[in-house]
Amino acid sequence: MSTTFCVIAMAVYMAAMVIIGIVLRRQATRSMSDFGLAANRFGSAVIAAVSIGAWVGSAGLIGLCASSYTGGVMSWWSYASLYLVTLPWIFFFVSRLRSLKLFTIAEFYQKRFPGYNGAIQYLVGIGFALKYCMMMGLQFNAMAFLLTTVLGWSHVQGVLVSAAIILFYTSISGFLSVMVTNFIQSVFQTLCPFVMLGFVLHLLGGWQPAADFYQAAGQPQALSLFQGFGWVKELVYYCITMGLLVIVGNQDDLQRVASAKNDASAKKGLYLGTFLVLPILLVPCYIGAAAKVVLGPGVEPNMVFYELMMKAGPLVGLLLLYGVLSTIMSCASSTLFAGGMIISKNVIQTYLASKGRAINDKKDIALSRLGIALCTVFSIGLSLWFQGIMELMDVVMSICAAALVIPYLFAWFSRRMNTEGAIAGIVSGGLAALLWTILGRPWGLDSIWVGLPCCLAGCLIGRRFGAPPTPQEVQATYYFQQKFRRAKSAPKG
Repeated sequence: MSTTFCVIAMAVYMAAMVIIGIVLRRQATRSMSDFGLAANRFGSAVIAAVSIGAWVGSAGLIGLCASSYTGGVMSWWSYASLYLVTLPWIFFFVSRLRSLKLFTIAEFYQKRFPGYNGAIQYLVGIGFALKYCMMMGLQFNAMAFLLTTVLGWSHVQGVLVSAAIILFYTSISGFLSVMVTNFIQSVFQTLCPFVMLGFVLHLLGGWQPAADFYQAAGQPQALSLFQGFGWVKELVYYCITMGLLVIVGNQDDLQRVASAKNDASAKKGLYLGTFLVLPILLVPCYIGAAAKVVLGPGVEPNMVFYELMMKAGPLVGLLLLYGVLSTIMSCASSTLFAGGMIISKNVIQTYLASKGRAINDKKDIALSRLGIALCTVFSIGLSLWFQGIMELMDVVMSICAAALVIPYLFAWFSRRMNTEGAIAGIVSGGLAALLWTILGRPWGLDSIWVGLPCCLAGCLIGRRFGAPPTPQEVQATYYFQQKFRRAKSAPKG
């Protein structure tokens, strides 16, 4: 596949995404509900397709290919655990979150813990903004690696150009543009790993040469998902570290939930997306393992997928190029929009509201675009600092989980927890996990095992320094209250 061909194909793709954003601009900016949530528009099939698009992303395609190239296909468990933990979140919380009509997850915490003028939104917003900037940095890095492979650009050039394109078409039409482009991109990105696996098998002449290679190297386990009880250890470890934060939910998942026509469409779409994404994520693992036979052992892991792609002819190469572009950009647009909304709603607008500033729909949209731009800037910094695909992912998610999960569960299920306790828990859990990470995780102990007990202790001790919550505060989010039961039993439609 020639460089000229790649450049033309990429230019056509990028132009198409921008044009879609421009076409949708008027419809998407009539109100903040349209811009921020694309509210009540989409059925379960669309929800499933765009969820797969956001969940695979560069970490799922490029990152799993890289980690399986070095460590075998069992690396699947580290990523699949995130979506296994999605299942209880869908079952227990999705319908209730829809009925609360939230723009961001931080607003949920503020509903239950409104003291100090909703100051808890700052803490939760900053935590989730850090997570989304980190995830956005991964997408910028993945796109930069592609541009480096195809055009020979520097990493900095690749990151800046990628950021400019994604920022433009995400901010111009909001979440409606994200949903429409993600749905289109989901077709290419679902085909991409299967096309690449078929291409690799064609290069090898079947799977047997890969099996023979690892057998001769004394590493037959590299091709097995189930290595004794090692897979159980991997699954439990990642469910409790990175995966635990999924119990709180993702901002982009919350926005997809709000965009669904009704509760049934939201839940069916998310369930369908979850059960489809798990086998799809297996494919990059086997591509990465087979790539060691095709390319040899000396390739930079993050470049493995691209090195294989450049060996393809024009037709297969075009499908792979559009597939990887779709994978990166669909995840990038939903991630960027989620991060921007958090920065706008839970930091900028919370501050303005505390100063008595009124915010109408027009200003709300403008501030949301400002949040998207700030998220882009912070993400560029992270992508240039940590030039990897999955680097820091488990660290950031462990720290956020240590700070946010226990107060989240208290908000749903406790009648006694107050604002003081929730804030103390978030601060103590997050700082303990961060400090433990800075110390290098002594004894190999993940930071979440230090942060969670500190968070719980902070909640219980901090609660004693404030008044009990009012009945109105408890009923704002209490899981077993009557309004949620009525919402659940209401006619669907």
